[in-house]
Amino acid sequence: MSRTAPGVRTFIAAILAPMFFFANSNGARAEGIRLLYGCNAKDKATYQMVMEGSTTVFVGDRTQKSTIKTEMSLTQSVTDFKNDIVSLKTKIESGSINVNGQPSPIPMIGQEVVTDMKRNGSIVNTSGFQGLDLKSMQLVFPDKELNINDSWTSNLSATAQVPVPLNVTYKVIGVEKIKDQECVKISSSVRSGKQTSIEGLSLDVKADGHIYFAYKVGRMMRNDVKSQMNMILKRFVNNTEQRIITKMDMDMRMEYVY
Repeated sequence: MSRTAPGVRTFIAAILAPMFFFANSNGARAEGIRLLYGCNAKDKATYQMVMEGSTTVFVGDRTQKSTIKTEMSLTQSVTDFKNDIVSLKTKIESGSINVNGQPSPIPMIGQEVVTDMKRNGSIVNTSGFQGLDLKSMQLVFPDKELNINDSWTSNLSATAQVPVPLNVTYKVIGVEKIKDQECVKISSSVRSGKQTSIEGLSLDVKADGHIYFAYKVGRMMRNDVKSQMNMILKRFVNNTEQRIITKMDMDMRMEYVY
């Protein structure tokens, strides 16, 4: 068996990708807050991301368990704003992946992804990381001011990278200080649908987290996510059905550095 199940890391990246963007907010907290992505040219932020968890693969009477820790340093900058479209460049500056105590550099160091999107988060175009469809994972803010207990939903269709529909619920749950910045705290809940786009594959996904936006300066300060995935792939070997069962637990924290 391979050290990690096919598509596992891509799938987790898909769950987390919408959280990598700048945000800007207008309005006082008492009157509600309108969340919009930032558009100030030359805005730049550096984030540190750590993903840590375990994967267990069952094939017949064989079981393989792997521990995985991935660390990355990311920079993101606004490169242009015109015709109400924000251009963002995200670059992986450094990183490593540690599987069962064996570290190695991640292959994406130095790669960049450029995203053009409307200020509400609707993605118009992307280029960069191959095989990752950001358009299907975008976090789009509602076109209204938000107060505590307000919520909104997003339904994402299955893609080649994430072969199951995802239903996401966001909710404003409070205000909290992170690094001396007053942040709007938003809970996120991801649940997968029942049908997959791959024959013989069943996939159950749960991911719950919290996003912290420093609304006075318009910046994401932290994003924490705990996720679980159970995947069953049925295949036939010598006319005998075989099941490959993969279970994964992953904790992720992405935090603003400077």
